[in-house]
Parts: sequence; structure tokens; C-alpha cells
Amino acid sequence: MVQTNAANWLYRAIDEVDGDVLLASPYVSPDVCRRLAAAGKASDFRWHLFTCLDPTAVANGYLSVEGLFELKHNGVNVSHVDRLHAKTFIVGSRGFLGSANLTGAGLGSSKAANFELGVELGAAQIDGVREAMSTWPSREVTANDLEKLLLQARQLSEANSPASGSLDKDSARALVEQLLVDARDETRTLWLKSEYGEPALDQWRGEWYFGSPAKGRPSIRPRDLVVICAQTRDCYAVVEVTSEPIFLPDDYCAERGEEADRWPWVSRTIPRFVPDELLELKAHELVRSTGGLQNGHIKLKFDQFTFGVRSLARLVTD
Repeated sequence: MVQTNAANWLYRAIDEVDGDVLLASPYVSPDVCRRLAAAGKASDFRWHLFTCLDPTAVANGYLSVEGLFELKHNGVNVSHVDRLHAKTFIVGSRGFLGSANLTGAGLGSSKAANFELGVELGAAQIDGVREAMSTWPSREVTANDLEKLLLQARQLSEANSPASGSLDKDSARALVEQLLVDARDETRTLWLKSEYGEPALDQWRGEWYFGSPAKGRPSIRPRDLVVICAQTRDCYAVVEVTSEPIFLPDDYCAERGEEADRWPWVSRTIPRFVPDELLELKAHELVRSTGGLQNGHIKLKFDQFTFGVRSLARLVTD
């Protein structure tokens, strides 16, 4: 049977629960967590929620850390599943599969409800869903995990990558998602910048700079986002520009010597996403022609930039 309001189905089911409860939802809201926690606490059956500890979801208000704490406090087992996207509710002998997250908007219990669809499952389908969920690679969520998740969400607005260069999967995802949000800002220009020599990951992990040719002041400006490309055409880091182009600053001249005269316009940078090691992403995968890089840099379209960032992130987080 097709359901257009998952809240009616779910809350009726948990009020009449006749067996163990198995829920899967990447997003959960505090109001729904409170309802589930109360039902779980009063139940004689085992309750288990699969979700995904995504700091971006927390930062954007889609995933309630407070709600997850409340579920755990009331006896609901919470597990993390990397890249979870499924939404399904098994409540004893009843089952539901659909598009709705465990949020007021998803379930249809809030005033600003989403348009969702779901289907009630038969007995054989419920067994199949339970079996499929049992194969998911998951781990139990601890209180320390939730504290770390909250900290990561609060730090999403910070531009700098970890200075040590040690990016775990969660940190990488958080940095990438914030970077892609910033890339949608139309006041920023997106660039592909060629740097002479081999890839040099470490130098981009802190404040650094790049030079532009002497033919004229470049149009690169503060807050622009730049994919760094080595002479080998390996794309390996993303930085944010922090200064207007400066003509032959003293520290640059001392560092680069005669080379400074060929690339006299200097743009200062901070890191936005710098992987731990070189990844195989070539410039020709971002742009049809790399000839413009002979002049040092070329503009990227939004889809080209996001493809590059997603490609680097996928290689780190897979």
C-alpha cells in the first residue's frame, strides 16, 4: 500500500509495537527523536537506529546530535553507516520503505512538510530488508563520537585544513562540503592554477602564495577558490586567495630570486582542502584544453570546479 504521510504509519506502528524495531535514516530531527526515545524506553523490545554521522548535516540542521544522545540515553542502539541513504522502518511485524527521513518535514508531521512517498512492506519483504540491513558495514555510535561530531560541525566555517595534514574521512567530508557551499557564492571566481615543478603538498598546508606572469595584473581576488595543478598536470590541492595581487613583495623575491621577475604578481593563500598524499586527478579531466595554463591560470566553471573537488574527496574518503 502506498503511503503519502509516513508519520501516520510510523507513530501508529510504534504505539502498537509487537517486536524489535529497526530504523534507518541519514537525517533525524530532535522532535522525532524525542517521540522515538519515549517509545523505546517504554518498550520491552530492542530498538536500533542506523544513521550517518555527517558533520555537514549537523551544521545545516538536518541531523540532531541532541536527539541522538536522547535516543542512546533511553536504550535505543545507534549505529553509524558510512554513506547511508536508505530510509526504512521495521517495527516488529510491520515494515515501511520510502523516501522519508526521520524528520518532521520528511515524515509529514511538520507544517512545512516534504512531498514524500513510501510503501508498506509485506512479510517476505520485511525479512528481505532485515537481511539487507544486517550486511551494512556499521559501528556503534558512542558518546565520544557525538561530541566529536558536534565539534566538527562547529568547525565547518574554519577555512584551514589540519596543519598536520592528517585528514580522516569525517574531516575530509566536512571540509569538502563547506568548500562546495562556498563555491556557490557568485562573488567568488573559481580557478585552475599551474605551478612550476613537481606537486608540493606540504607547502600548501599553511599560508602560502603563488605568482602570476608579468603581462598584467591578474584578475584573481581575495576569497577566490583555486585548484592547484603541478607542472605534471596533477591537480592536488584547493586553496583560497587572501590578498589582492601584490607586485614583487620582498619575501617572494628573496625566495624565488630571478624567477620572481617572470611571475611578479603574488597572491597569498590559505589551505581549503589538501589531501595527505598525491592523488591521480589530471587537469585534462577538469577542462577540455589545458593550453591556457601556459599563462599560469584559467577560470573554471562551477561544474568543473565541483567535479575536481568531488574527485579529490572521493579518492580520500572511499
